[in-house]
Amino acid sequence: MGGVSAGRQEHVSLGGMSTPLPDDDSRRPADPSPGPDDDATPGPDEKPLLGGGRFGLFSEALLVGLGVSVLSLPIITAVPALAAGVSHVRRHLDGRPDTIAVLWEDFRAACRGVWLVSIGMPVLLFVLLFNLQLIGAGGMPGGAGVRIATVFLVAVLLVIVLRSAAGWSPGARWGTVVQTAAKRAGDDLTGTFLLIVALGLCAVMVWMLAPLAVIVPGLLSLAVVAIEHRASVRQG
Repeated sequence: MGGVSAGRQEHVSLGGMSTPLPDDDSRRPADPSPGPDDDATPGPDEKPLLGGGRFGLFSEALLVGLGVSVLSLPIITAVPALAAGVSHVRRHLDGRPDTIAVLWEDFRAACRGVWLVSIGMPVLLFVLLFNLQLIGAGGMPGGAGVRIATVFLVAVLLVIVLRSAAGWSPGARWGTVVQTAAKRAGDDLTGTFLLIVALGLCAVMVWMLAPLAVIVPGLLSLAVVAIEHRASVRQG
């Protein structure tokens, strides 16, 4: 018995080095050791939840919607505010700086030379909506057809505004931007239809809960960026 015990001890300990015991599985993965990238503190290049992460794009759309809504309060600044919002969404998707300060700088750049467009678009939209209100209240003959045509014109005008915001870039002339947007709306009928669907869904959201209007510009900015990207990929 003593010899067997001594032999067992010699097997367990040889030259002062311990051998694996039966319950030690060599296939079991080793405990992960902390590496240089496992630090819980985000680095300087990492974005917080509002600028990245699992819900980064959705939260960015909410942030853009709020920012564009505030910048659009004077009404005549709605077009450059939307252009800045679309640019901000693109910056976020491209991984470029997308801070509130950058949104403000894009807005200031979009305001240059925009006043004819930014005043004309809301006035035309107001006239169409006023005409729609008169048709609904007056009960004029053939009012149903006129109402459908007016709603169609409103949708087309909003699509051109969205595509103009997507086509703007710093230094571009707004007259050329609007003309190109109108042409693109006719050439890309599928994208135009998708934008009309997005406008309809946003209208339903606001009809169901009016405070959701503040996030609509962000959702529309995201939609027009996606649709313009789809069109550019198909053309490429």
